[in-house]
Amino acid sequence: MEISLTKLSPNGQVVIPSEIRKEAGLKPSTKFIVFNEGGNILLKQIRAENLSKDIALIEKIHMTERQIDAGKTIKVDSSMSDEEIDEILMS
Repeated sequence: MEISLTKLSPNGQVVIPSEIRKEAGLKPSTKFIVFNEGGNILLKQIRAENLSKDIALIEKIHMTERQIDAGKTIKVDSSMSDEEIDEILMS
């Protein structure tokens, strides 16, 4: 994993350092989904084959956050598979 520093320009632009772009295989005109997660800005590369999955994941995350805010909790067994836990959480 490559780590590098960058900064925000006066115009609100951020340069992704070249070593990070190379490692991720990013090309000019690459599109991203931009998330603000508690003040941490996250970029996720948009890929046509994953777009519907990414949107569904975002919707599930927001639904889960609303459930947490409403005080809903669910107990799961730690021996369950990730898929079993996901099914319980998303139902």
